[in-house]
Amino acid sequence: MKINTLVGMTMTLLLLTLPAAASDYTLGVFGNANGDDTINMQDVTYTELIILEYRDQTQLADGKHDDRINMQDVTQIELIILGREKELTLIDQADRIVTVPRPIERVVPADLLDGVRTLIQLGAADKIVGISNYAKNYALKPSDYWSPIRDAAPELKDLQDVGGYTNPNIEIIASLKPDVVFEYAPIPDVADAIQEKTGIPVVCISSSQFDFDMHRIVGTVMGKEERAEELISYANEKTDEVTEVTSEIPEDEKPKVYCVSGCGGKSAITKTWGRYDPINIAGGINVAEEHVIDSGSSIVSKEQIIAWDPDIILIHGVSPPHAISIDDVLSDPDLQTLNAVENGNVNYTKGYMIGWDPATGLTECFYMAKLFHPNKFEDVDEEEEGNEILETFYGVEGLYTEMLDRSDRYRWD
Repeated sequence: MKINTLVGMTMTLLLLTLPAAASDYTLGVFGNANGDDTINMQDVTYTELIILEYRDQTQLADGKHDDRINMQDVTQIELIILGREKELTLIDQADRIVTVPRPIERVVPADLLDGVRTLIQLGAADKIVGISNYAKNYALKPSDYWSPIRDAAPELKDLQDVGGYTNPNIEIIASLKPDVVFEYAPIPDVADAIQEKTGIPVVCISSSQFDFDMHRIVGTVMGKEERAEELISYANEKTDEVTEVTSEIPEDEKPKVYCVSGCGGKSAITKTWGRYDPINIAGGINVAEEHVIDSGSSIVSKEQIIAWDPDIILIHGVSPPHAISIDDVLSDPDLQTLNAVENGNVNYTKGYMIGWDPATGLTECFYMAKLFHPNKFEDVDEEEEGNEILETFYGVEGLYTEMLDRSDRYRWD
């Protein structure tokens, strides 16, 4: 009788059309049977159809992750929808399959700054029980260098240091009894070692500009999915405000932009970013895009810079002292023929900070838009925009103004 009921229910559901995913993002959670960007009743339906052999099996339909697709997986999916699942299995950003408990009450972000930064932005800073020395040394200790997480979660500075992301102190991590650890995705062997030696699930994450996969994964693990989607939606709205203007600008009217990574002293003028999304969003042409590499920056020659002849040069870093300064660029005898040097179009920019922060990245879209196209964005108050963006992500007023006060970056009156 139960089987007949299930068949009848499923045959009725067969008449329904399952809509396509709302976006290109695939939620890598076991239970996302139809492989779209969310888990909902469509996944229940899809799994039932697999059981009845009306659909091909999918990896993520195995909600229990036990290599069988049956009614237990349907039950697991229903529990996920209700927020009552006891554990969740997912694919992290190193393509590792990890099962985490629910709910998460204690977490150690042992990676660079991505974990701490994202947990704060998702409203889960109170769950952090230990931090990497990168967060401790670069972002939380008193310094002239501007750091939004210092103001957003000052209490974190007193937490236990669990070591560097490449060589974490596994004994300290174990002693903190976290429910989950976050580690840097490009070094999955370190994550595996922590997990094998402690029995604590380790989820690998890393930032990648405006794709927001990291926010979705951390949000899923921490039960902060709604907050993650709120931030993603907000970020998309803000970038749209800029691209509504810049998308109409002809390519031959967009400035050629060269970014200096700002690390390594004067000789580092040849170290550049192959990818920095705010440049494109703001209506610029990143001349080094052909040099995109996984690490984010690459080395080029001065001859190549001269051949590109950028109209604008941006130097990573806003707080003095600078490893390489505006004067260093303007006075470089090899670069005197560049349009940017001849016209004095050399400025500092925030850029990366031990990884990518979508909040500061968003503020740079407005900053660069005003630098690149001052006439088209003359009515935009980029300081006001910056304060609003950072408050939305970090919950603290005036962070952008504080950054400007601590820096010698270009500032409009």
